[in-house]
Amino acid sequence: MTADPLTPAKPTPSAPATTTTAPPTPQATATDPGSVAGSCERTLPAYPVLQPGAKGPAVRALQCFLNDGDYGPVVVDGVYGAQTRAAVKKVEASFEGPAPKPGRIDAGMWVLLISRTLGDGTLKVGAKGPDVVTLQRALRAAGGTITIDGSFGAQTKKVVQRFQQANRVGDDGVVGEETLFLLKMGATIG
Repeated sequence: MTADPLTPAKPTPSAPATTTTAPPTPQATATDPGSVAGSCERTLPAYPVLQPGAKGPAVRALQCFLNDGDYGPVVVDGVYGAQTRAAVKKVEASFEGPAPKPGRIDAGMWVLLISRTLGDGTLKVGAKGPDVVTLQRALRAAGGTITIDGSFGAQTKKVVQRFQQANRVGDDGVVGEETLFLLKMGATIG
């Protein structure tokens, strides 16, 4: 009878090794600020205009949204450098014409990037959850004053109505097909 090849052989005793080993190489993790996942805080007090060379938390949020939208991978390091610019070029390549201001992240670009992950379902008063958070971020980036709490209440409805009026699609305060389309295209309030 032969030994089962999956059964480990019994180790033979040997002299203790005196070699030193290097510490393990750190692996990128979701909390490592230099990793692709990086530390992502997507809710900002405001979504400012950014240009290549910019640095800081808003650039980190931009990098996270680029990764969310499959325009990366981009290292989330808070620096709008060559890698981030390459991802922004991918977004700009999806435009029907040339980018009006290549590399510039303005309100419309923020709305487009944030809204990219919105589902296709209707959102209205009473809705709660991640899609409402995304909607509220997009509305803030579009120029609305709104609390981002994941709950579609009276304040969110009012800002949706303002967005709809600014884009001439009625003003029922319900985020349906037309309003979702405008958000995903980067429409703004003002």
